[in-house]
Amino acid sequence: MNNIALFVKDFQKGTELSDRLATAEMNVAFAESIYDIPDQCKVGIIDLDDEKFGNVQFVSELNSKTQLTLLGYMGRVHKETRDKLKAAGCDMVISKASIVKNVQSLVQELAK
Repeated sequence: MNNIALFVKDFQKGTELSDRLATAEMNVAFAESIYDIPDQCKVGIIDLDDEKFGNVQFVSELNSKTQLTLLGYMGRVHKETRDKLKAAGCDMVISKASIVKNVQSLVQELAK
C-alpha cells in the first residue's frame, strides 16, 4: 500500500483527491509542512495555486529534504511557472482538472 502526502488546503479538493486515492487502497495524509510526512511515503501531491505550497522555495525544500516524488497541480498551467517548479524538483505539473480525473493512475505510475 502506498502512502501519499497531500499538501492541499482546499477542503473540497483535498476530500475529492483523498476519496479517489482511498478507493485505490492508498493511505493519504494531509501535511502542513515537510515534518508532517508519514513514514514510507513515496508521493507528495501539491496544490501549486496555494500561497504556502505553490512556490519554488517550498518545492525546492521538499525535494531536497525528502525522497518524495512530487506531483503538482494548478488551475492553469503556464509554461514559465511549470518550468521553474520542475527545476525546483516537482516531477510533474498538471492542471487541476487532470489531477481529479487521473490521480489514481498518476500516483501508481509515480510510486513505481
